[in-house]
Amino acid sequence: MFRITILYGAIREGRLSIRAGKAIKNALEASGKAEITFIDIKDYNLPVMEARLKDMQVPPAGLLDISQKLHNADGIVFVTPEYNNSYSGALKNTVDYFTKEWAKKPIGIVCGSDGKQGGLNASNLLQLLVLAIGAFPMPYKLLVPELPLSLDEEGNPQNEIIGKNIKRFVSEYLWFVEAISTQNKKSW
Repeated sequence: MFRITILYGAIREGRLSIRAGKAIKNALEASGKAEITFIDIKDYNLPVMEARLKDMQVPPAGLLDISQKLHNADGIVFVTPEYNNSYSGALKNTVDYFTKEWAKKPIGIVCGSDGKQGGLNASNLLQLLVLAIGAFPMPYKLLVPELPLSLDEEGNPQNEIIGKNIKRFVSEYLWFVEAISTQNKKSW
């Protein structure tokens, strides 16, 4: 069983992309191959990063908890809305606190939007961020267009296409996590 941490990165009121986070959580749990930890950064109210966790003497509340959850994960999934053709600033702020937690981790990317492209621009930029932090971005991404029409409030697919895309993402992601985490365990 793989330990997967989902890092959900939107904090604004009325956020719709939480549906995508729930959909991935549900699908990974249904696979029977993953134990899920869900981090909703809105629950932590992190200040704007002024220093990395490794350089802090007194970290903000919850930061050590997030660090431990990321460190213990075999794989991580970033879930974000697309804001102004990019990913959430709150997600980026959270990512910037950490360093070693990302090392050689397989990271899946899930983006959603109200529009028809499902966060395509955010997902491309997020892959670059994943590379910059020393992790491995999975090439296949899950894009969820027209969020209110694609997923209900509990993350259940509302059409056949999104259902198939979620299944494919989960299948690809679990393969990716197995391939990389197996190698990571050999190097320890």
